[in-house]
Parts: sequence; structure tokens; C-alpha cells
Amino acid sequence: MDPIALALVAASAGMHAVWNYLAKRATDSLAFLCALSTLSPLIAGSAMLIEWWLLDTVPDFSTWKLAILSGVIQASYFMFTGSGYNRGDLSVVYPLSRGVAPVFIAILGVFFLKDPLSPLGSVGILLVLLGTLALASDAIRNSGDPGEQKKRASLRSHLGSSVGLGLLAAVSIALYHVVDKAGAQGATVTSYLFMMNTAMLVALTPLMLKKRRAQEIRTVFKTQRIRMIISAVLVYSAYMLVVTAMMRAPAAYVATARNLSILIGIGLGTMRLQEGRVGMRLGAGTVMLAGMTVLALGA
Repeated sequence: MDPIALALVAASAGMHAVWNYLAKRATDSLAFLCALSTLSPLIAGSAMLIEWWLLDTVPDFSTWKLAILSGVIQASYFMFTGSGYNRGDLSVVYPLSRGVAPVFIAILGVFFLKDPLSPLGSVGILLVLLGTLALASDAIRNSGDPGEQKKRASLRSHLGSSVGLGLLAAVSIALYHVVDKAGAQGATVTSYLFMMNTAMLVALTPLMLKKRRAQEIRTVFKTQRIRMIISAVLVYSAYMLVVTAMMRAPAAYVATARNLSILIGIGLGTMRLQEGRVGMRLGAGTVMLAGMTVLALGA
């Protein structure tokens, strides 16, 4: 894998894990993500205009159809992720959504994008997936604070739905990665992200207009503005880095290397949110990192 692409993906992974942590800490994660979507087009549009002014790069809207499709898929990802965080742990939903997605991405990439998978690269992907699934399984078994039996029982009552939402989020991730791989190759990154974020906001608008949800979103704007602004910047920056990386490497490799965010996310969930233990997850994390190394060598 191209070293520059790998560095871009690693930076994106850290940013991605942090904004998900901030979303999980919100009083209502789905309302927080809906509110976040209102800022994303503003940030993306500003970046597009700055690029136009400084680099004389004329905005390119030729891939608007793919950008709209990606925006709709991103909206579903926000819905599944926000609902999952409301019902379960960061260390359950996040590993599932990020870890299972590469399986779908690899399949879609080979059949629709003609991305080659070398034997060594395939082994790397397999190792990453094994480590990811082990981390997710341990997170599920140990969800909640072991010392708070009532909390554990409550989390278990919602575990099925949170796992299901995590898997649905994984499908959304796979789909928008494949769409973005094609879309980013035909337009400037800033133009594409502006179109995509605008489409996502439009797709989420019906949900945001519901009376109860609208009230929760207003509460987010009043009480969590700083956290939301930080998250919006991280969302855009992380996504711009990964889309840029996709221009230099196959979609399956980029998405799999980005799974470093799982370790960061689990660390934030267990250490900052006291969701569970970390000892049992170290071995699985080592396997995942080994897979990332094999993946980079085999590309």
C-alpha cells in the first residue's frame, strides 16, 4: 500500500474515532448526528471556495449523481450509528460497523471497481477481520461496567438491537466507500464532499422535522455547540483524508487499514466511558495490527 495513502488513513482513523466518541457522549446521539449534518455542508463548501481562491481550482460537479447517492447512504449510516449509540456501547457498535464493512467492500471492490486483491493482501484483510471480530465479540461479552449489575442487565436488554444497527451501519459504510471510490476519481475532493454533505443533509431533513427529534436537535445546539463544531471539523477532515487516500490505493485496502480507528474507539469507550475491560482485547488488537502490516506489504 502506498505509504502516503497509509499515513492519510491513519490520521483519518484517529479523527474518526474521536468524533464517534463525542457523538456517543451526547445526551441523544442521533439528534447530535442530525445537528452535525447541518454544519457539514458549510465546512465542505468553505473548503471548496478556499481551494478555488488559493489554488485556482475550479469546482467540479461532474460526479453529482454519485455524490447524491453517497449522501443518501451517509444519511442511513448516521441514522444507524446514532440509534446504535443510543441503545448500546461505543465499544459494541463501533467495532461492528467498522470491522465488518471491509468484507462487503472487498466483494464490491473486486466486482464493480476492478480493484485487484493480491494473495498477501487477502491474508492481511483476513487477519484484520479476525482481529476486528474478536474485539467486537469481547466488547459484546463485557459491555457495561462489570461492577454495576443493573447497568449490565439494561445494556444486555438492548444488545440485540445495537448489534443489528452496527451491522446495518457496516453495510452503509461498504456502499458509500465503493460509491466514493468512483465519485472521487471524477471530481475534486472538496467539490465532491460539498455535494455529498449537502445531499446527506437533504436526506436527513424529514427525520429532523419530526416534532420530538426537532426538539432534541435544538437542545443539542443550545447545550453542546462546541462539541458539535469540533465533531463537524473532524468528520470533514477525516473524510477528506480517506477520499484522498482512495485516489492512491484500492478501496478495500484503504477501508481495512482505516480499522486502526477500532482500537482507538475501543480505548476511548473502555477507558473514558468505562464500558468494559481491555485486557482480553489486546491479543485481538495485535492480530489486527499484524494484518494491517501484511496488507501494506502485499499491496
